[in-house]
Amino acid sequence: MLTDPDFGQHNSRTPPEELLIFAVLSRAILDLFGPNTLANNQAEGKKSRYEALRFLTDHSGAWAKRRTELCDAIGFNGDDVRARVVRVLEGDSKALDHYEGRGSLNHVEEARELWEREKDARARAPAKRPKEPKRKAVRYMEARPKVLALLDRPRTVKELSDETGFSDGVVRTVLNKAIEKGTVEKQGAAYRVPDTPVAATAA
Repeated sequence: MLTDPDFGQHNSRTPPEELLIFAVLSRAILDLFGPNTLANNQAEGKKSRYEALRFLTDHSGAWAKRRTELCDAIGFNGDDVRARVVRVLEGDSKALDHYEGRGSLNHVEEARELWEREKDARARAPAKRPKEPKRKAVRYMEARPKVLALLDRPRTVKELSDETGFSDGVVRTVLNKAIEKGTVEKQGAAYRVPDTPVAATAA
């Protein structure tokens, strides 16, 4: 009969899901610093190395989120893993000394060249401009009373735009919506408030 040192608890055994995560992280290290032996061709090899670089070094985004999730699941700090990889990429050859498969990491220089190109590309990339708040609806609500108040006599879009300070596009939006509601009518190039039955009787 075999003796179980854990008395059936198996606490000394690494759970299979953790072993899988270790395998994923190890594969990423090997893809970045190793020979990419699983790649079918040169293009696939470059893609694998690039994706491993993104997974291991991105500060934010999907790659960074996935790295953090996997590291958290096995009690690692994702930022520490990133920092150690970056140290190697920046020239520290001892940062991965504790990695069991370090003998296979014989393409470090290729990874460093890729890292430098990626840093240059990121530095050259234009900063994303913050999205401007949606002003169209606000401009319409501001313009509507001012435009309609001037239609005591026929006026063109240009006249209304000049007098209110709103763009032709905003003025046209106000006028078109008012026409749909029947509160404004168009006469040639001009717009006016139509005569109401009361107004016609008074005239």
